[in-house]
Amino acid sequence: MTATLGIVLSEMNAIRAKPDPRVGLVLLERTFYDPPRRAAMARWIASVRQSFPAAKIVPYAWHLVSHGPEDGTRGHATRTLTGKPGEIGSLQDTPGTKQAWEVTAICRDVCGNGQVAVRTPPSLTPGALGRRRLQRFAEQRAAEGVRLIWQPTGLWESEAALAFGRQIGADVLVPAFEGGRARYAEEGSMTLIAADAWLLVAPVGARQNVSGDQVDAMVDHVQEHPDAVMLFSGRRALAALRTVSVALALEE
Repeated sequence: MTATLGIVLSEMNAIRAKPDPRVGLVLLERTFYDPPRRAAMARWIASVRQSFPAAKIVPYAWHLVSHGPEDGTRGHATRTLTGKPGEIGSLQDTPGTKQAWEVTAICRDVCGNGQVAVRTPPSLTPGALGRRRLQRFAEQRAAEGVRLIWQPTGLWESEAALAFGRQIGADVLVPAFEGGRARYAEEGSMTLIAADAWLLVAPVGARQNVSGDQVDAMVDHVQEHPDAVMLFSGRRALAALRTVSVALALEE
């Protein structure tokens, strides 16, 4: 099976790990909050590559690109930009948002690939304005040779987000489970969400482990869709990835 297993690397799981070639993709949550400057980014990426030598490393767009002042992220970060807060972020086509994107572009350049993940806030709704901003943003990035990994939140239903993602040429990252239960494409199906969905797995509970039922659901999905992409987040993301990797290996 050739499924891609990856992690959302965050402060809660950013421990130095022995090199693990099973990790095929790493999304960098740090660049969402406080993207390092170029030299610091290069040092950090070199360290990440030591732990995950086979992984494609992808930055999140800075929250000053995707989120507005009403979205509550700015109080959790230290790096900022000058300018009117309301004219920066929310995927607006403004000088402030363009300046924020330039910071993300440096992170992408250091990572050395053509993808960027963008996590949109609940305030960016599926209405006409939200869709226009997303489409324009995707078109601007495509002109730069950048393909987006879009992680919608809020009112976006997975099916609607996937349909819009196909329209704008973005890969769409959506939760594979809700309340611990698998979200199947339809009753009787082994497909989680959709064949082309990128699946986000966020283990819940005190131990933040994946359950046996969840592992079975993910293995069944990969058997149906061998090129599936699954990303694990949370404190025990790497342990969950390894559990699923072992189960997939047993099925080969």
